[in-house]
Amino acid sequence: MSETNTYQKAYDQAIKYLSIRMRSVGELQEKLQQKKYPPKIIFQVLRELEDLDFLDDLRYAQIFVENLKIYKSFGYYGIKTKLMQRKIPSEIIVQVLEEFFTEDQELAVAKRFLLKLQRQGRKKYLQIARSFASKGFRTDVTREILKDLPK
Repeated sequence: MSETNTYQKAYDQAIKYLSIRMRSVGELQEKLQQKKYPPKIIFQVLRELEDLDFLDDLRYAQIFVENLKIYKSFGYYGIKTKLMQRKIPSEIIVQVLEEFFTEDQELAVAKRFLLKLQRQGRKKYLQIARSFASKGFRTDVTREILKDLPK
């Protein structure tokens, strides 16, 4: 198969993946590697998609954090883990979390999460503390939320 033909197939495959949902550069690279495209072709496709603004890890991470903040109940470390799983570079993760997930915002998410846990019948201090730890909330935020609960 010619290099041009291989490039076009890889490019079309990448567009197909992006039409399903936004992806990070790392995720898309992994998908194309799984399809056994040559590294040189993958690199060219990824650069082309970045030039066209179809791929942008910073924008992806910002949108991802905003969505998690609004619709889910993850703390700072929980979101950091999710971004790492999405293969976002660590410098972008740090930048986005500093900018888009302040401790005050995490506290608001934690309060919402506490109400949800209480509606589900979790009233015991240790149950709630474990739930907060499993969702990756910072210790200071967890301590602030739990200070008024009976031990």
